[in-house]
Amino acid sequence: MKNFFKMVFATMLGFILLQVLAFIIMLFVIAGMAASLGNKSAVVKDNSVLCLELNGTLCERVAEDPFEGLYGANTSNIALNDVLNSIKNAKNDDKIKGISIEVNNLNASLASVEEIRNALSDFKKSGKFIYAYGENYTQGQYYLASVADKVFVHPEGMFDMHGLSMQVMFFKQLLNKLDIDMQIVKVGTYKSAVEPFVLDHISDANKEQISALLFLEWNHMLNQISASRGISAEQINADCDALSLFSNLNSAKEKGYIDAVMYQDEYTSYLKKQLGMDAKEDIAYITPKQYASASVTPSNAKNIIGVVYATGNIIDGEGDNGTIGRNIADQIEDLAEEDNVKAIVLRINSGGGSALMSENIWREIVRLKKHKPIVVSMSDVAASGGYYIACAADYIVAQPTTITGSIGVFGMIPNVQGLMQKIGVTIDEVSTNKHASILGINRAMDGEERAVMQQYVNKTYNTFLTRVADGRNITTDYVDSVGQGRIWSGTDALKLHLVDTLGGIDVAIAKAAQLAKVKNYRIESYPHMKNVWEEFAESMMNKTMLLSKQRAELGDMYIYFNYLQNSVQMSGVQAIIPFEFSIE
Repeated sequence: MKNFFKMVFATMLGFILLQVLAFIIMLFVIAGMAASLGNKSAVVKDNSVLCLELNGTLCERVAEDPFEGLYGANTSNIALNDVLNSIKNAKNDDKIKGISIEVNNLNASLASVEEIRNALSDFKKSGKFIYAYGENYTQGQYYLASVADKVFVHPEGMFDMHGLSMQVMFFKQLLNKLDIDMQIVKVGTYKSAVEPFVLDHISDANKEQISALLFLEWNHMLNQISASRGISAEQINADCDALSLFSNLNSAKEKGYIDAVMYQDEYTSYLKKQLGMDAKEDIAYITPKQYASASVTPSNAKNIIGVVYATGNIIDGEGDNGTIGRNIADQIEDLAEEDNVKAIVLRINSGGGSALMSENIWREIVRLKKHKPIVVSMSDVAASGGYYIACAADYIVAQPTTITGSIGVFGMIPNVQGLMQKIGVTIDEVSTNKHASILGINRAMDGEERAVMQQYVNKTYNTFLTRVADGRNITTDYVDSVGQGRIWSGTDALKLHLVDTLGGIDVAIAKAAQLAKVKNYRIESYPHMKNVWEEFAESMMNKTMLLSKQRAELGDMYIYFNYLQNSVQMSGVQAIIPFEFSIE
């Protein structure tokens, strides 16, 4: 019997070891396949067309996926930097004859769309064509397409222009039903991130700032469309109010919004004629991602302009591809010591988060400035904590539609005592001191505790004011007058001296080179983005991949899910804006 169990145990152990060995071998085989796929460079053929197939979520950067060739193209995430670089390079590439914009399901904020649109406007100076084709045009997609020489739409497609709106979800009545009391300590009349938990409607102050932002961004869109299509802003507004364009392609064509209605194959035939091709030939399309991998002569410049991408919520922790934490502070500290790195561009796309981590990143920026210049490039949003880490820079560049400002802070502690009693859970405690459980969630703060918390929040706000005043060379009283948690557009921020000029990342890079007094340089991006293989090797449950999957599955509902998820993760005093903004 003893020998029998020995044999069974040995067999089981051998089977387990065999499975582990097979799994390891499989990983190496897949890694080898992925590496071979990833090492293939695209070739730019003569008479090529840069195809901007913008279907998915527009991100600052996208991690390399060496497995992509195994399962086809991944259109869920689009790298803004790849799109911008491809347009810039195609302008002077004789092999690229024009650009075809094919956008049907783009999820992007206005400032990012604006950056692509500006790059396309610059491309047109080359004399090459830009055509746009879409099965459906939402407002944001049409805003991008309207820069093209000609705009085409599918015969059964949708054309939609109706104006901008913003909805805010409130949870107060839900919390009341659950007997949860959200205890709020804040500074700033306009600091509205806490409103969904204590109100059931938009406050007057918040409505004021949202209205100002929406009307500015809408008018900016109207003026740009008007300039491109030759339609007055008044006419566009009238058509939106009357809903006369909604899926009415004949009206859209008659009024000059689009140029022709045709099927995809007809559009392809049209492109072939413009390229002087035979009907049986295939168009040599190349995507931004393929174009980025095309064989090019690497720069031999020793001087480097480092672009540090700070994207996502600011958290008390390490940070990763989609969050800002200690990783960004450490990266800035490291680059301060790199002799070849002559200047830094901090690319910010963040609505803020942890005030403490914002202070830590601010500190590293101040230290960096002793060695080399730093310029901030604001993307869709650089507000609250996002503005905190921007304000110390030597120079700040924002898009007209960038959301910025929101200089204010708050603390939020839930009291779930009522909920616990409702579901039959009681909580008792033993404490050494009177206020030992001040940060507990099972009781309400007393007057003394609330006063102490308010004092702490006030201190953080005053520090925020000082950081902005010192960085922008203005008084704290002035900062307070434009602060109070109020959000501003990039256009307004320029008038208020919160930013220095309007433009995209190219403007910021040029300014950084000017301040560093370098002409021959190359651009390097930081921090290093781990590709899918690196992520998989480190963790089978990578957070970045999970969030990307959640975004893809939840679609339009993701912003609400993300808001609730981030609220749960908040700790300490927060400097964060109350919403995400996208155009539809």
